[in-house]
Order: sequence, then structure tokens, then C-alpha cells
Amino acid sequence: LLAAALAGAPALPGLTGGTPAFAGASRGPLLRIRKGFFHNPVRSAREVSLPQGCARERERMVSMDSAGRFARLAAARSASAAATTQPSPPAGVQIVTTEGCRFCLRTKKALEQYEIPYEELSVAGNPELLLGLMDVTGIKTVPMVFVDGRFVGDSEKTITLLEDNGGDALQSAGRESTRVLPEETLIGLRRSEDKSEGEEIPSSLEALCTRLQQGLQVSPSNPRSVNQEELLNEIQKLERDINPEEVLEQLFQYNLVGQRSSSKAGGILFTRLLPPSRKNEPLNSMFEWTGDASPAIEISKSLQSGMSRLLDRHGSDGGKTIDYKALASDDAFRNIVRLSHQLPKCDLSGLDREERMAFFINIYNVMIVHAMAVLGPPSNFAARLLFYDQVKYMIGGSIYTCNDVENGVLRGNRPSPASVAEMLPFMKAKGPFKEGDPRVSQVVDPPDARIHFALNCGAKSCPAIRVYTADSLEIGLQAAAESFCSDPSNVDVDEKANAIKLSKIFQWYRTDFGTNEELRHLLAESCKSLDESRRATLTRFLSEAEDPELRFVDYDWSLNEPDRM
Repeated sequence: LLAAALAGAPALPGLTGGTPAFAGASRGPLLRIRKGFFHNPVRSAREVSLPQGCARERERMVSMDSAGRFARLAAARSASAAATTQPSPPAGVQIVTTEGCRFCLRTKKALEQYEIPYEELSVAGNPELLLGLMDVTGIKTVPMVFVDGRFVGDSEKTITLLEDNGGDALQSAGRESTRVLPEETLIGLRRSEDKSEGEEIPSSLEALCTRLQQGLQVSPSNPRSVNQEELLNEIQKLERDINPEEVLEQLFQYNLVGQRSSSKAGGILFTRLLPPSRKNEPLNSMFEWTGDASPAIEISKSLQSGMSRLLDRHGSDGGKTIDYKALASDDAFRNIVRLSHQLPKCDLSGLDREERMAFFINIYNVMIVHAMAVLGPPSNFAARLLFYDQVKYMIGGSIYTCNDVENGVLRGNRPSPASVAEMLPFMKAKGPFKEGDPRVSQVVDPPDARIHFALNCGAKSCPAIRVYTADSLEIGLQAAAESFCSDPSNVDVDEKANAIKLSKIFQWYRTDFGTNEELRHLLAESCKSLDESRRATLTRFLSEAEDPELRFVDYDWSLNEPDRM
């Protein structure tokens, strides 16, 4: 970036401070710009994020002193600008994304393939900014791609431009665009990206906690509990000038340690190194949270933040594939497990319908990931049926299994399609919550069938995991519906057979999707982001005159983990 500035690259329009753009930048190793920060010239080369395959370039940069490194980069950039044999990458590419978006991932990979640097700006959890961007761009989906602050297009158009003439086509489209990203929107996106995530735990206390774990030989492979006396002795050993009782009180206050739950053997646990859970116990019942819990919405946001980091690191294909083994050893996952122990104390009584839906969609997806990582996937059909009744969280003083959250809360207390009573026509099936059950107060009324595009059960045919907020729930559910229905394995047309092929989800939850007319309307609304040819074909088949046959495609229940050799 400094190299670009030294060579006189233009600044983004409307921004003070001369934020450098990328016109004429070298097509050498790609420097990815994420989380809204621009690389500082004095940052160590070890802190610069380079893509895979650039190890030798990293070593070369590390070996250069600060002044020499940027002088050589500036010279390389000037030489590239003078060359006429290669097209220049476009100036200042910004891509607006959200977590778990397969189209965002596809577009970023295309930019990287053409060695075009970009700044990624996430609208996750920012409905006001997203609505403002919709007004500017005229589209309702992400990604939104800008060049030098001017709107270029969505994923399909961006990739088409790149395939047509690489960076030159993208830059030309930016120059011709009249839709300009407002300065305040860009600043808002960057400010949102720069916000610190997580709790404000004193760094010195976290460092001491790490030293205590090492001294007591507590580790991920040996997450044992300790008694109070040995913990106090270790504190005294490490910090001779501090009252160990006061330090221990602070460790409890920030829930870096916790008292093992009364249903288990006594002792104190380090809350980021918890022992494995058991299938017959709530996943978040290993220790008792000290003090009051945060408001339910704040807990949900913290879990969303953790899930976002996990998806970034271990999810691919828009969140449809997750490396659970790597995820289980990730610090972000351990923090999700720790924060989930607030849920038993949280108060759900004040949540409105949208807040309740967003809260429980996120909780369901977090609970599935949590269970897959620590318990492993069900091995067969019978185990799968039991899995969703065995995996559970304690929330607000009540136990919620996966089936309770899906069928009890989000589906309006309807029976599970897999229940025995639902399968036998002579039996009257009922929802999981009986009369007098305190969980009835959390039932969503009326339910929204689009939750089936948002819930991820851990199988390969499940929708991609996303994070949801109450303020942007409608936008999020519609985006999930469009993403799900754009996949030919979920919705497709067989013209010869005059049939529409649909995911089994539409058959299992047919009562949720309503009449044929209501299902047709939902499909039509959810297929607006398809390419013109597929959209026209599907629209024709959805018209009442066509009266197509509905065929339901077999569901892939295999685990949504990447294939391993």
C-alpha cells in the first residue's frame, strides 16, 4: 500500500487522509486486506497476511529491513506501472460480504485468481448499513463489489467482467458507474470491522491464567479440575506480591475459572479447557457461571461472533463444509463453549418474536457444531434419530434439545416429521411442549417456513450456516432462502418429465410450506437471484398452467466435513 502511495496512486473519492488505492499496483504476491485495516509500513512482515503459495516471498520480506523492504516494493510497483505487457489491476476494490455466503467466497476467489487486491467489508449484524447499500446499488444480496468507491455489480457480473478482460474490465466498469458508495457508509463499514470483539478481560489476568494452566499441567489433552488449595498455592508461587485470594476472586469474576457443577465431582475448572461433555448431559453444564448472565441478545451476539470466526477459519463452500477436528482445537471454539455456560442464567422473558427467532436459530446452529466437535457425528440412522433428542443446552433454567428448539420453538410447537406418531396415520402427533411446560412461552407464533433454509443439522444436504440478528432477520432469512433455492441440488427443473425436483426438506415439512399455491409463491420469491435462463424456466414451470409434478431428491445425510484421504 505504501508502494502505491509513493507512486502517486489516487485516493478513494470523498475520503480525507489520502487512503491509498491500488491503481497500477504490482501483480506480484497478493496482500489481502481484511477486517478494515490497512497495513502499516512499520508492521513486521510476519504480520502481513499472504495467501498460500507465497512462503518464499514471506521469507524474502522478513529478511529485509523496514526501509529497504518498502524501497524495493516501491521500485517493483513503479516498474510494473511502466510495463505495457500486462494489464493493471483495478484501483481500490471493495467487496461487501457477510459470513457463510458461498457467493461471497466465490467472488473473493475469483479476485484472488486474477491477483486483484481487495478490501473486505462485512455487513453481518449491520442492517442499517445494508439497507443503505441496497439503496445505492439497487440489489438486495451480497456480495456487492465496488471499484474506487463505485458500484460494479454482484457476484455474477463481477466474475463475468473478470473472465472477459480481467482487471481492466473491472476498472472500466467502475469508471462508468454512477452509483457511488457514500463516504459515511464506507466509514461505518470500516468502523464496524475495527470494533473489538469479545469480552474486555484484562490482558494481565489472561496471561496469568495461561501461566497457571502451564504450572498446574492443565492442557487441552488433560483438562482436569484442580482444588482450591493447589490453585492458591500456584498463584502465590507465580505472584508473590499479590494476595492469592484476591486473584482467585478476579479469575472467578471474569469466569476464567469456574466451580464444577454440583451434579459432578467437585473442583475448579479452567473454563477454556473444559473436559469432554457426555451425550446424556447438557453441553453447557460443566461449570456454574459466576455472577449474572449478560442479556440474552448479547449472549447471542457473542456466540454469533465466535461462530463467524469459526466459519472463517474452518468452513468452506459458504459454510456447507466444516472441518470439525480442526474446529474443536480452535481457541474461538473453546470460547464459544465457555460463553454457552451463561445460557442457564439468561432471561428470555423479554424477547419479541424476531429476537426469539434470531436467538434460537443461532443457538441451534451453535449447538449442532458444539455437539459434532465434542461428541462426534451419529454413525447410523438410529443414532441420528436419537442425536437430535440427546444433544441439549440448558437455557434460562430449562433444557432444550435440538428437536425442542426446531420443532417446539421455531416451528410453533409442531411434531417432528421423524416422530413415530407422525409416521403412523392412526396416531395423533403432538409437539414436544405439553400444556403447562414453561417453554411454551418461547413458541414462535406464527412460524416462518424459511427457518428450514437457516437451520443446519450437520449433514451435507443442510443449508449453509449463517448468523442472524433480530434487526436484519427478514433480510437474513430471504438471503438464506435464495441461496438454498439457487443450488440445483435443492431446486431444479426436469423439462422432459414436466417436473420440479426439490430437496426432501420441502416434503418433510410440507405442512410448514403450506398449500401448493403458497409453495409456488415461496419458490418464485426465492429464485430471483438465479441466472436469467434458469429463472425464466422455473417461473414458467411454477405458473398454474404448467401444473408440474413435484419430485423430491434423496437427502445426503453424510457429515458436512471435507473429504479426507
